[in-house]
Amino acid sequence: MKKLLAILLSVLMLTSLSAVGLAENIVIDELSVYFVPSAGVDEMLKASEPLKVMLQEELLKSGYDVKSVRIDVGTDYAVVGEGMISGTIDVGFLPAGTYALYSADGVDVILTSTRAGHNVDSDNFADWNTVVVADPTVIANGYRSLIYVNALTEKGADLLAKAEAGTLSWDDVNSAKWALGNVGSGASYTYPSIWLNKTFGEGVGAEKKTVENLANATFGGGYPDNQETVLLGQADIYAGFADTRINDYAQPAFEAAYPDQAKEGKTVFDALKVIGVSDMIMNDTISVGTADFITPEFKAALQQAFLNIIQTDEGKATVKPYSHTGYVVAQDSDFDGARAALTIFD
Repeated sequence: MKKLLAILLSVLMLTSLSAVGLAENIVIDELSVYFVPSAGVDEMLKASEPLKVMLQEELLKSGYDVKSVRIDVGTDYAVVGEGMISGTIDVGFLPAGTYALYSADGVDVILTSTRAGHNVDSDNFADWNTVVVADPTVIANGYRSLIYVNALTEKGADLLAKAEAGTLSWDDVNSAKWALGNVGSGASYTYPSIWLNKTFGEGVGAEKKTVENLANATFGGGYPDNQETVLLGQADIYAGFADTRINDYAQPAFEAAYPDQAKEGKTVFDALKVIGVSDMIMNDTISVGTADFITPEFKAALQQAFLNIIQTDEGKATVKPYSHTGYVVAQDSDFDGARAALTIFD
């Protein structure tokens, strides 16, 4: 009897081992990953190209055999959000405000980025008119939108002087030409609106003031384009996150616009000055859409994949245009503040 039991146990063990050996990976034909156009499209696509293989390798460790990874940049923020709702985009690198817009329709956050902080951290605009550098010893979970002018132009110099004197008015900023981003952009749409309203719209009997009330605003440009427009004097003000003057595109754009000043040793910081600082904005997210294969198990696998990738220098390089230096697991409630910020347009 004991010998028979031993044989039966051996058979069961072999059967179990065979079943394990026959277990197959879950096959995903294509995983679509989209960035929003907050940096140069060519730069983002070139940097993120190695991310395709990295994701395939990391997801395979969790049992997901992804046959193809497609990476692209949406033409605007809404295109990425709408694509995630419809199921045509699986993974989106979304700013907090864009996530807040689309989270009610099935888009789900899995990670929040961290960034290197700066040698400046202040809500006083004058503090940002020194040379700002990234400080890798400071890990920031949020960032500011800054309101920039070109102080080398007559209009920009006038706006800066009035800001420094404390006399800047709604009529001053409303008479300026603004270059801004799309709806859903925290740093170039939502939070500049909050700054405008806090500065010029609040008070007894005051009317709400947002970017939508500006008389001379154009929308839809990415940060490099808007910055260049202001450097060339084609617009007076743009809004963007604090890294726009230290990103790779900034100094070359200044040198092209002001070659003589550049030869004298001046930099983009001599031209682009800050006249306003927004409240803190939550960092960008990695969020997922509504495709059937995006189960809780897949979300956990994707979280781990990105957490592993960002630990390597090669992985950090794939998201360098976004200034991401790390990721932390996020939950939807982290973005209640971003949802509240959207009520500025109600």
